[in-house]
Amino acid sequence: MSSKVYCCDCSGKPSIEKNWELASEVFVGEIVKIDSLLYGSYGQKVYVFSVKIKKSYKGNFFPGYEFRDLLATDSGSCDFFFDIGKEYLIYAKNNSYALYSSICSRTDLLKNIDSTELVLLDKLNKDFLNDKKVKISRFQDNIEYQIELVKNSFEEKLKRKEIIIYGLSTLSFILFLIILLLGSKKAFKRNI
Repeated sequence: MSSKVYCCDCSGKPSIEKNWELASEVFVGEIVKIDSLLYGSYGQKVYVFSVKIKKSYKGNFFPGYEFRDLLATDSGSCDFFFDIGKEYLIYAKNNSYALYSSICSRTDLLKNIDSTELVLLDKLNKDFLNDKKVKISRFQDNIEYQIELVKNSFEEKLKRKEIIIYGLSTLSFILFLIILLLGSKKAFKRNI
């Protein structure tokens, strides 16, 4: 008996070209570390897979910055889970916070990837780099991220207002004490 069940449903893996187009980054990488000590906002376990990039087919990779972290949750999502020490061809998407990879993409162990896919990825990357047209990046329409930005901005304004209110209240109290002390001195001098 259960109250709700969550699962992942894939309508089939897209073509290599479509998958390359949809991905933010495409690379061959080795999983060097897995961290599973994190929890999401609904209590679900969050896994962080640290990947050392061996070869890039899409994305900006610079010497000394060849590591990426991929997130996955265990709450019935379509997230891909990796094994430490193994190499994968990874089609990663960026969801404004971090990279993730789906079981509905063509992400798989490198040993399971046909060499023709790697050749085609090389060609797609070369064509992309040789294309002299202006490339427009489409920003994701991530409502949760936008709401979080507005919420953080609002909280910052509230904090600033609270600081001003506390400061003015403290100054008013000090001024009241000074007036009270000056009034008591005058009353004391009149009685003498």
